[in-house]
Amino acid sequence: MITVIDPSKAKPVVIDINSIPSPLIPLENVTITVGLNNNSTSIIDEVRFIAQECKENLSFPETYNLSLNYTYSCCMDFYEGTFKLTHSDATKIEYHLEILSNGTWYQYNTSYFYMFNNSEENIIDNKDNQTPGFEFMLLIFLVGLLLIGRYYKSKKNK
Repeated sequence: MITVIDPSKAKPVVIDINSIPSPLIPLENVTITVGLNNNSTSIIDEVRFIAQECKENLSFPETYNLSLNYTYSCCMDFYEGTFKLTHSDATKIEYHLEILSNGTWYQYNTSYFYMFNNSEENIIDNKDNQTPGFEFMLLIFLVGLLLIGRYYKSKKNK
């Protein structure tokens, strides 16, 4: 027995999801781009990006429910949308896609975009600034060399 699958009932294939900027920056505008396999038998009626900002294991109560606009097609169909992040202490965005295709809604697995954490960078920079560098060690060596030279010179003159 052969099973025939109606391609118009197939779940749309998500090829790529990107954010600009990447990594995300708290309190900034974010542009999401989704690339879908442009299967000519499947009609994409709507692409939604559902997201929440999170801090560690805590999700903030606001939910972004963004309808993405069709932008262009080349090797795949691209959908794009923009929203603004609202939490300065968020560390990641938890999201999933919902796609309406041929009258059926498809929900995709949850995934994450991570935030650029400026405080970690500052800690690393401050640690670098607190440790003596090559120049300081060279100065100590030259002062030591100068003192040793004076010591031997004074001993030689006696």
